[in-house]
Amino acid sequence: MEKEEYLQVYRHSLAHILAKAVIEIYGDETQYAIGPQIEDGCYYDFVLPRTVTEDDFKTIEDKMHEIIKRREDFVRKEVSRDEALTVFKDQKFKSELIHDLPQNEIITLYYTGSDYVDLCRGPHVANSQELMGAAFAIKNVSGAYWRGDSRNQMLQRIYGTAWANEEQLKNYLHMLEEAEKRDHRKLGRQLD
Repeated sequence: MEKEEYLQVYRHSLAHILAKAVIEIYGDETQYAIGPQIEDGCYYDFVLPRTVTEDDFKTIEDKMHEIIKRREDFVRKEVSRDEALTVFKDQKFKSELIHDLPQNEIITLYYTGSDYVDLCRGPHVANSQELMGAAFAIKNVSGAYWRGDSRNQMLQRIYGTAWANEEQLKNYLHMLEEAEKRDHRKLGRQLD
């Protein structure tokens, strides 16, 4: 697997670890929507019993590390539409996505351990131990409308950044700090 392709798989797998961590922290009533990899990491959208703040970032990161250390398998399973709807009967966003799939679509689920399942095409790492050296951090949280439509429910989007090693993560976070110092919107307010 090429380096860039591996980084995408790595980040996508971390999105599932992020979702699993958030569910373990905030409880089974958590509604989870989507969680793709992005250019510098991943994000996941949720409806949670309370607002996530910067004070929660370390707790989420620590839970992610704990899950990775469990060395849980990522298991792919093809299922029927009815099976998928049964699995996600209490997850309204996943159920909506399943209903919107074309009738002939192959539906795949990915299990991380025995207690987390996601509607996903993959691919993922085979086992969470492949993420042991993961260099990641929770970057921020924002609001996001379900499916990008302001008529839909507002979700909490938790962003994580993920890199091949600690040095790359440190350099990236330093670059973000430097960019923030030079933010013209911030500088303009300071001059006023």
